[in-house]
Amino acid sequence: MKWKDVITDPDEIKVFMALDGPKYTWRTVSAIARQTGLTEDCVLQILKKHNMELTRLSETPSASGTPLVGLRERVG
Repeated sequence: MKWKDVITDPDEIKVFMALDGPKYTWRTVSAIARQTGLTEDCVLQILKKHNMELTRLSETPSASGTPLVGLRERVG
């Protein structure tokens, strides 16, 4: 399932565009929040809503120890 076929909410679109950028495969919640201008709590709610359907948490955290998230269509 591709996120562009499902996501219509403007804030959710911002989050998924941040995840779908060509520069990164995995993103931290704080990086997504900075890029989108949304709060980390808002980003987390959106990611939780779509976890395992459109997004997936990495089994390995970032170098700083924070969770990483990626698009299922890119990371499997």
